[in-house]
Amino acid sequence: MISLLPLSVKISLAIFILLIILLFVIRKRKIIIVLIALDIAFCTWQGLKEYNRTNKDFSNVKADVKITAVDLIKEFEVNDSIANKKYLDKTIETIGRLKELAKDDTGYYTLVLGDTTSMSSVRCSMDSVHQQDAASMPIGSSVTVRGACTGFNKDEMGLGSDVILNRCVIIKNKN
Repeated sequence: MISLLPLSVKISLAIFILLIILLFVIRKRKIIIVLIALDIAFCTWQGLKEYNRTNKDFSNVKADVKITAVDLIKEFEVNDSIANKKYLDKTIETIGRLKELAKDDTGYYTLVLGDTTSMSSVRCSMDSVHQQDAASMPIGSSVTVRGACTGFNKDEMGLGSDVILNRCVIIKNKN
């Protein structure tokens, strides 16, 4: 449970424990009690800040990498460990043909980009704020999407590999 806490909260808890120990060792209890109160206030502030944290909206974020969907797929298929180091946890802006527009049971859209002759694709899960941007996308259109690269599903059974982008936003749409 403690391992899930942010570093600043862990440090505050360590300081709190140290201050409690000092409270019993040092005679100047008023100073220690004030320090404990300050540490509790800091820990509460950090906890609330973490609790209220939101994901960044990729429509306002500069892409770390701009690459076509076909080239992105090729790089992962050629050497996925090098591609992971290059793209994983980065903001990727990719352009490609819309092969499929999938909507799950909860109403969230996923754009599937890539070459229509290939089973491999870039799967772009849309950000919940930008769902309606994907709703009217025509299949076969060229689209530019920006999102966070979170992984690669390697082709093990001949069904095609998938590069996964999450919290995506549509930047451009050309029919």
